[in-house]
Amino acid sequence: MRCAVYARVSTEMDSQRTSIDNQIGIFKNYAAERDWEIVKIYTDKQSGTKGNRPGLKALIEDGKAGMFDVILAKELSRLARNGRLSYELRDICQFNNIHIVCLDNSINSIEGNVQNFGLFAWLYENESANSSRRNKQAKKVKAQRGLFVGSNPPYGYYSKDVVLKVRNDNTPDIVRWIFQEYLNGTGMDTIAKTLTEKGIPTPAQVANKSNASILWHGTSIKGILNNQHYCGDLVQGRTETISVTSSKRRELCEEGVVIKEGTHEAIIPKETFNAVQAMIQGRTRTATAPKKHLFTNILYCEECQKGMWFKDNQKGYRCGGNIRHGDTFCLNKVAIREKELMHVIMEDLQTLFDSLKEETFLNALMNKLNIKKRNVVKELEKVQSEIETLRNKKLEYVDLYTENVLTKEDLVEYRELTDSKIKELQTKKAELNEKLQECDNEDFAINIGKKLKDVLHLKELTPQVLHSLVEKVTCKNDGTVHIQYSFVNPLHET
Repeated sequence: MRCAVYARVSTEMDSQRTSIDNQIGIFKNYAAERDWEIVKIYTDKQSGTKGNRPGLKALIEDGKAGMFDVILAKELSRLARNGRLSYELRDICQFNNIHIVCLDNSINSIEGNVQNFGLFAWLYENESANSSRRNKQAKKVKAQRGLFVGSNPPYGYYSKDVVLKVRNDNTPDIVRWIFQEYLNGTGMDTIAKTLTEKGIPTPAQVANKSNASILWHGTSIKGILNNQHYCGDLVQGRTETISVTSSKRRELCEEGVVIKEGTHEAIIPKETFNAVQAMIQGRTRTATAPKKHLFTNILYCEECQKGMWFKDNQKGYRCGGNIRHGDTFCLNKVAIREKELMHVIMEDLQTLFDSLKEETFLNALMNKLNIKKRNVVKELEKVQSEIETLRNKKLEYVDLYTENVLTKEDLVEYRELTDSKIKELQTKKAELNEKLQECDNEDFAINIGKKLKDVLHLKELTPQVLHSLVEKVTCKNDGTVHIQYSFVNPLHET
């Protein structure tokens, strides 16, 4: 039997790394005793309450691809400490004929020992929730004593013995420069762009985060300007995770925030900090919402895939990536005039309208439509299969409820989740049916012709017309524009 091994620990601590090695050693002995072939070993160093673990994701994808017949884990909590994730993993294994064997004898689907799956899933999630509550309470007590309990110190500081210390590098000077620039009237986005162009490491880079970006953002500058830590005060407990199974955070009421003044060396004088807060509030009150222009959310830079922004002083659109982050992010500085782009699209549509009258052109159109039709039919079959699978899932949930494996609350939750997925697929199915009908016969060309005739009578594009005919427009740094229409357009190669 082909076997996959999954080992997980919660942290990067040395003792935890040893735990992974120990788990793998036990699995190898277990597999050897049964003459099983270990095809791959998957590991993670993250909490079991989260589903975005790279090792677990790879395990699931390889399982769907049929790479193994059984998953070995120390216990169910190694795979998941999240009830919903546990059930989803079990369903994936059932649909792909994969067994789950836990070495603590709690789950062994080969022997049919799965009757307590729901119980163990609930126990492990409940255990994680209780542990989370204890940790939160312990952190709050430390915060009230004036100790830093955050996971990452603010930019410009490091933590030593749970006390913030000013870093011995240029980051404190960068913080001071940011505050001074803002006081001088420089905007947050402009400050961010300047730091990016100078190659100053971002807060995420200084913190050695694996997904750290080299780009500064206006939101990063705002976070620094609003951070009271820089004037020597500790402000903690502003947010908390929504639940033990989610990474999303929510703001807490002011009563829950713990503030301790003068706990560490200040980088910014309190007077400067207060002056900046007053400026931020003043600018927020007078700020107006940006005007939405015709090609907003349709026109994109082909080089960096960022949306292009309308600039009044140039009467056209510029790459938002270049405007916000400079040449280090994108070299596309070309300005696309709105009137010129409207003219190009109108000419394009006029040419297509004229071409629809030619028989050879219609034949070419029909050939392309037949290819599109075959692709749409394949996609429809796939969507219908997914809908049927989900409907069968709903029936399985009812069976599990009658067998007391699922509680009523679990049943309702999973049925609602399944119904939501089915609804999304049915919407997609309806859209595909519309596409199928669109290219089903020669009437398509006639209908497009009528639609184009109505548009060309307008003499200019309106937002409604533009969005009904054009899906996306991209622009290269040499000014070349590519228009993607919402219908099969034989004037362009697909």
